[in-house]
Formats: sequence, structure tokens, C-alpha cells
Amino acid sequence: MQHWLNQHSFLVAAVAAMAVLAAILLRDGMRPSDLIALGALCLGLALAFALLRPSATPSTEAEAVRAQIGRGQPVLLELQSPY
Repeated sequence: MQHWLNQHSFLVAAVAAMAVLAAILLRDGMRPSDLIALGALCLGLALAFALLRPSATPSTEAEAVRAQIGRGQPVLLELQSPY
């Protein structure tokens, strides 16, 4: 469960934000402005995910790093997971 939550934390936070905003806005009835606010939050979260989503590094950079290793200068390797 912890691994799944770690991999899908953005989704969990987005659903929680939508639920909280919907509970606050829709408690006195549904108005067009409430639906616009919920739509804006959905659009903002989708845009944030599209811009900030993790992705794999191109393999061309790995070849450049391999070429630098062993040339007499220290090389700092930083390994990251796309999640």
C-alpha cells in the first residue's frame, strides 16, 4: 500500500483537493460559479500533471556520461527514478 501511495501521491492529493472544494462549494446548492471553480481546479491539476510529470531521461545523455568517466577528473553521478 505504501508503494502504491508513493507512486500515485499526486492523484490522491488531486482527488482530495477536488473533494474538499466540492464539499465547500456545493453545500449550499449548485451554482454555475461553483461548477466553474471545480472545472478550473480540474484544468489546473491536469496542466500541473502534464508539465511536472516524471519522465525517463533520454539515452543520449547516458552515453555522454560514460564518455566522461575515467578521464582523470571526478564525476558526480546523480541517479534518479522517474517517480
